[in-house]
Amino acid sequence: MAAKRRTLTIRGREYPVLLPSIRDPRLHVAVVLLTLQALGQTVLDFRLSVAQILICLAAGALIEFGYEFGRNKVIMWPASGLLTGNSTAFILRVPGTFHGQWWSTRGWWIFAGVVAFSMISKYVIRYRGRHIFNPSNLGLVLAFVALGPAYTEPQDLWWIPMGQWMIVTYAILIGGGLFIAWELKLLGLELGYMAAFALFAALALLPVPDHCMIASWYATPMCGQQLWQILVTSPEVLIFAFFMIPDPRTVPDGQVGRFVFGVIVALLSVVLLGPTTLEFWTKTAILASLVFACAGRFALMRLVAPLEEAGGGLRVLRAMGWSAPAVLGVSALLVTSLPLSAQLSLHSVIPAPELPDGTRPTLALTIGSANAQDIGSWAVNSARVALPPSGSGSPTSASARVWVVPPLPNVSVPDNVAAFDSKAAASATQMAHAVVLNLMIESEARRAHDPKLAADGAVGDALTEFTDVIQADGSGKFVQKTYSFDRVELVLYLPKFSTQASRLVGVFLHGTTTLITRDSSGNVLSQQTLPYAKAWGLDQTYFGLIINDFTDLNRA
Repeated sequence: MAAKRRTLTIRGREYPVLLPSIRDPRLHVAVVLLTLQALGQTVLDFRLSVAQILICLAAGALIEFGYEFGRNKVIMWPASGLLTGNSTAFILRVPGTFHGQWWSTRGWWIFAGVVAFSMISKYVIRYRGRHIFNPSNLGLVLAFVALGPAYTEPQDLWWIPMGQWMIVTYAILIGGGLFIAWELKLLGLELGYMAAFALFAALALLPVPDHCMIASWYATPMCGQQLWQILVTSPEVLIFAFFMIPDPRTVPDGQVGRFVFGVIVALLSVVLLGPTTLEFWTKTAILASLVFACAGRFALMRLVAPLEEAGGGLRVLRAMGWSAPAVLGVSALLVTSLPLSAQLSLHSVIPAPELPDGTRPTLALTIGSANAQDIGSWAVNSARVALPPSGSGSPTSASARVWVVPPLPNVSVPDNVAAFDSKAAASATQMAHAVVLNLMIESEARRAHDPKLAADGAVGDALTEFTDVIQADGSGKFVQKTYSFDRVELVLYLPKFSTQASRLVGVFLHGTTTLITRDSSGNVLSQQTLPYAKAWGLDQTYFGLIINDFTDLNRA
C-alpha cells in the first residue's frame, strides 16, 4: 500500500508536507558538522559564537523554506538550507570574535549575507536544471576576496595542538567523511583529491624549499616539507575534501568523471595557493579551486563521457579522439607550473601581522660606517677605539653607560606560550631582563630629557611613546621613574589588525612604579607611587629593543 501523503491545510488550501528522512545523507553530514561545532565551542577553541551559528542556520533555513513554499507550494524541512548555513558557519570567521563569547553577534550581517548570497546562487546560477556551484563554497570565496582580512577570515588550517581531543576530532571527521562518501558513491572523488593534493603539493614545494606560509598558530614561517605536512594533514583541508567537494549536485555523475574532478580540484588548489604567503589567502585559494572546477564541470562531463562508456585503454583513446593529447598536454603544463607557482611568492615582501596591509618593511642592517665592513673588522676596530690610550696611567672617562638591572621574580610561562613558541619559553628570563633594561634606559632618557638616549631602548611605536612622554614633561622639571616588580609573565596575544596573523609573545610586568618630579634645582615637587601592569613586545631584529605596547591587545 502507498504511504499516506502528509498535508497541511492553510486557509482552505492543502499543502504537501515533506519531512526529513533518517536515510537522507544531508542529515548525516549535519550530524558530523554539528558534532565538530560542539567540540569547537568546548575544546577546539573556535573563534565563533553560538549566536553566529544560529544566524547562519536561520538564514539558510528561512530562504529555502520561503522559496519552496512560494514557488512550489510545499511545506518542507529545509535540509539544504540548514546544510549551507552550517557549512558557512564552520568556515567563516570575523576578526574580533573570541572563543567563549557564546552570544556575540559581531559581524552578523556578514554571516547572514554570505548565507543569503549562497542560497540565491543556488536558485539563479543554473544550467540544465542543476545549480553550477557549491552554494556555500561560492559565497565564502566571494566574501573573502571582496571583504578581505579586515572583515572576514577563514577558519584556521590547524585548530589546537595534537592531543586527545585532536585525535577524537580526526576520528569523527575522517570516519564520518568516509562513511558518507561510501553512502553517496563519492569515495573515488575524495580519495582522488587527497592523493592528488599530496602529490601536487610535494611537486610544488620540494623544488622550492624556501616557499613559506605565516599562520596564527605557529611562531615562525612554515616552509618546504613542514608546510607540505601541515597542508596535507590539516583538519580544515579534510573538511574541504570530505564535506565541501563531494556535493552530489555539483560534481560529475560517473565514477570516472568524479575521480578526474577530484584530481582537477587538487591541481587547481596547489596552483592557486602557490603565490600565497599568508594563511588567509592560502585557505581562500584552496576554496577557490572548487569554484573554478565547478565552472568547468559540464565541459568535463562531455570530455570524460567516452571514458565512462568505453572499456579498455585503446578503445578509450580512440573514443576520446583529439581530446586525449589535449588533456595530457594541458595536464603536463599545469604540473610543470607548480614549482613556478610556489616560486612566485618569494619575490614579495614577508607579510607581518602587525601591519594592516599584510606587509613588513625590510630592514637593511649596516655594520660600522657608511662604507660596509665585515663584522670581524667592525668588532676589532670598535674594541680598539673603546680601550684607553696606550701607556695611559690615569683613569679615563667611561666610553659607555653601565646599567644595573634589579632582581626580578621568576618568569612564569603559560602553556599556550610554550606550545606556540618553545624558543620564547626557553629564553623567558633573557626577554624579561631585556624589557626591564630598556625601561631603565627610557627612565633615564626621561630624567635627562634625552630623546636620543631613548632610542637605545626602543624603536618604532614604542620609541614614539617614550619620546612623547619626554616632550610632555616640558622644560624646567625632571621626572625620575623607578620600578618594583612582583610578577613577570610571558603572554600570548592576538595581533591588532587580524586574528589570523601570527600571534605575538609579550613580556607582562606587574608591580609598582614611583614618579618623583623635581625642579631645575633638584627640589622635589611631587612624588607618587602607582600600580604598574603593562606588556611589552621585543624584536630580536633590533637586538632585543622594545617595539610596541601589547597591553591593550586581546590575549590568545
